[in-house]
Amino acid sequence: MSAERYFVSLRRGFAAGWMTAASLAVSAIGFGWIAPAQLKAAPAGRPDQFIGLGLSVRAELLPGQGAASMEQLYEAALRSYAAGAKEYEEAAAAVVARGPEAVTFLIARLRGQAERVSSVEELKSSGILVTINLLGRMNSYPEARAALGGLRDHPVEKVKQWANYALKLAPQTQPAERPKTTGPTEAEPTTRRVEGDRILTAEGWFAKPKVNPPKLPETITRAFVIPIREPITGKTYDAIGRKAVRCRAAGAELIVFEMDTWGGEVGAALDIARLFKTDLKDIYKVCYVNTRAVSAGALIGLACDEIIATPTAQFGDCAPLLMMGKLEGVEREKIETVLRNEFRSSAEKNGYSVALAESMVSIQREVWLIRNDSNLYQGKPELQYVLAKDWRGRVRVPPGVTTAPSDPASAWELVRVVVPAGELPTLSSREAYEYGFASHVIDAPREEPLSALKEHFKITGELTVLEDNWSERLVELLTHPAVFGFLFFVALLCAYVEINTPGFGIPGAVAIVCFAVIFGSRFLTGMANWWEISLFLIGVVLLLVEIFVTPGFGVLGTLGIICCVAGLLAMVVPNAPDRLPWPQGPLDWSVFKNGLLALTLGFLAAIAASIAVARYLPQVPVAGKLVLAPPKLTAAPPVGEGAAILRVRPGQVGKVVQVCRPVGKIQVGDQLVDAVADGAFLAAGTEVVVLRNEGNRVVVQEKTG
Repeated sequence: MSAERYFVSLRRGFAAGWMTAASLAVSAIGFGWIAPAQLKAAPAGRPDQFIGLGLSVRAELLPGQGAASMEQLYEAALRSYAAGAKEYEEAAAAVVARGPEAVTFLIARLRGQAERVSSVEELKSSGILVTINLLGRMNSYPEARAALGGLRDHPVEKVKQWANYALKLAPQTQPAERPKTTGPTEAEPTTRRVEGDRILTAEGWFAKPKVNPPKLPETITRAFVIPIREPITGKTYDAIGRKAVRCRAAGAELIVFEMDTWGGEVGAALDIARLFKTDLKDIYKVCYVNTRAVSAGALIGLACDEIIATPTAQFGDCAPLLMMGKLEGVEREKIETVLRNEFRSSAEKNGYSVALAESMVSIQREVWLIRNDSNLYQGKPELQYVLAKDWRGRVRVPPGVTTAPSDPASAWELVRVVVPAGELPTLSSREAYEYGFASHVIDAPREEPLSALKEHFKITGELTVLEDNWSERLVELLTHPAVFGFLFFVALLCAYVEINTPGFGIPGAVAIVCFAVIFGSRFLTGMANWWEISLFLIGVVLLLVEIFVTPGFGVLGTLGIICCVAGLLAMVVPNAPDRLPWPQGPLDWSVFKNGLLALTLGFLAAIAASIAVARYLPQVPVAGKLVLAPPKLTAAPPVGEGAAILRVRPGQVGKVVQVCRPVGKIQVGDQLVDAVADGAFLAAGTEVVVLRNEGNRVVVQEKTG
């Protein structure tokens, strides 16, 4: 288990205060088993705060920015640093907005902090890492860059790493508006083009990787956008999983993951990448780097079938870091080997450079660009990006390029060192395009950031953005397995009470509302199709006809139960409208099992509660009016002395001929008499025993034993 992942499983049950004790126990215990969430702890960070893992601490309010001094704004940034992306971003923006004043203040702070810090243990209390990060956001100022550059000789390695990274950050003091472009942008050179199985550049040609992505139709009608604008955590994984279910259920042809993240938990990112490669493998996935996809964001981006960037995007750098202390030796290698394997797998699957991908994880990976002048195409040599450790001593090395040993007889020659040892590549959009990670660099107006994507992919239908707004969260809550099971339980219990109540009242209305919420919420998310809802309604109609119209219980009742069960089971499978409701992958099976468990527990809880209601509720002074009690027959008209019913004695055994609800008919020997069920309804054919003879009717109950 890596240093970044700690798993805790819990899930809370749902219950209502008016339930009986038996149903409360069944519901609370049962619903607690449904879909346990993995809540991952967050022990690590990185120069931008969120590379390794995120932290969860409530941030304090910022002082009023207008009247606040630089000292107050800086202290607010220190306090909010551990609170997460949103809180810290607000505090950092307030500091950056002060411009030259903030640079002067931060440089003065940095000098004092750099002199005091002499060990890793002093980093947290000194606040130097926050100062470095804030100066990195203002590195367009020469003074800020000079101050950060002066830390390269600092005795603490962590300080040097953060300063080096801060120099690479995109400054937040640039003009707010991006330049509008038509055709290829400046970041997308026209010299890189594909011809057959080769990719041609100004320096030579690369062999085009053989990949097999999901096929896209010529015109796309069902496309979805899933924004990732927060630190990657277990919550992010759960949210993407839920939205992926919606996309599959709607028959999505294209899913765009809009990225604006500094990274986050390594474990959560690995889970998301695995989700892409298994449950979403048949849907075309695009990583749209709107601003940045760094660290865990880069890991997720490489798992997509295509990467598209904006002119100001950043991509790369996924080295794991700890906020306090160092990852060294076996501990670092244990984590990095898992990450390198994931990057290598994604690069091979989607046609990216394996060498460059691995260099984003391990700082000791040096990447070379080599060429083979004996293999020409249109007069240009073949090119490859390779790891220096694999080719050291196997290529011709021109003087002054590197100190690595040379092989004069080799057909391959070293062109240049692309990624030196000791550096982690964080690519601009232009570099991501030139190195083959980004397929296109596109721009769009700030008012319509997705318009260029819609035009690029020829999307004729609506581009549905699955935002985390209040309506999405409400639907998410209503479709949660625990809430689903609870609503099903309430609906069944209220339906039972309504059947036992004269006329139509509140229980019937509650049952209808619960079923409407169940089907409506799932229909909105695409989980329930119209024919599944229709099948359930047909089953309900058949059951009502069987209960209130036809005598006994036969074909109509059986068909009604089958239709209701089939409709409910089909509703918990996230299938597209044109596909049969059968789970296709691990995510589908997980959703199906959770839904089936919710239905089962809700059904069992409803049975337990119904038994309790039938037995005890009639005895409660006020609540007893909710259900029908057996009618009092003492005042019934007398029967004649020779009537057959008078020959029926307590203890005799008979059989129900007409359903007792609770009044019906039974046959005792050769006598057909009216009877009243004592308790639950009795279906036709049920063997009963006579409890007592009331004169013109007998009171019976089901025979046991």
